[in-house]
Amino acid sequence: MLAAALGFALLLGTASWRKLRGLDEFRAVLADYRLIPACATKPAALAVSTVEGVLAGFWLVAPWRVEAAILAGVGTALLMAAYGSAITVNLLRGRSWIECGCGGGEQLSWILVLRNLVLTGFALLPLAIIDAPLPRWQDLAVSVPVFAVAALLYLATRTLLENAATMRILSEPPP
Repeated sequence: MLAAALGFALLLGTASWRKLRGLDEFRAVLADYRLIPACATKPAALAVSTVEGVLAGFWLVAPWRVEAAILAGVGTALLMAAYGSAITVNLLRGRSWIECGCGGGEQLSWILVLRNLVLTGFALLPLAIIDAPLPRWQDLAVSVPVFAVAALLYLATRTLLENAATMRILSEPPP
C-alpha cells in the first residue's frame, strides 16, 4: 500500500503541477476532446488540475488514515476511469490524433485506455486492505525500492509511447 500511495502521490502531484503551469495548453487539450461545452473548458481545466493535486495530498496521508485512503482510492479510480472513458469515446469517434493531456505529447491510443484501466484497479487497492496495520520502518524499506522500480517501469512505458507517437509523425509523408 505504501508503494502504491507514493506512486499515486507522485503521478497525480506532477500531473497537477504540469497542468497548472500550462493551464491554457491543458484547456486546449480539453477542448479537443469535445466532451464539454467550450465555455466550460477553462473552469474544467482548473478543476481537474486542482482535484489531481488534492488527491496527491490524500495519497500521502492514506497509509496512516483510513479516511484519506478511501478518498484517495475512490477519487483516483473515478478520475482514471473518467480519463479512460474520455479517451475511449474519442477513439471510437476516430479522433486518435488528439493529445492525451498526460503531459508528454502522447496521442490517444488503446494503450492509454488500458493504462488507465490498470491505474483504476491499483487505485482501489486501499479499499482491499482498510484494516491493515500502520506502516513501520520495515514497510518503508521494502516500499521505497518497489516504488522506484514501478516508477521506472511507468516512465519507461511513457517514453516508449512518446517515441512511438514521434515515430508515427516522422514516418508520415509530408502534405
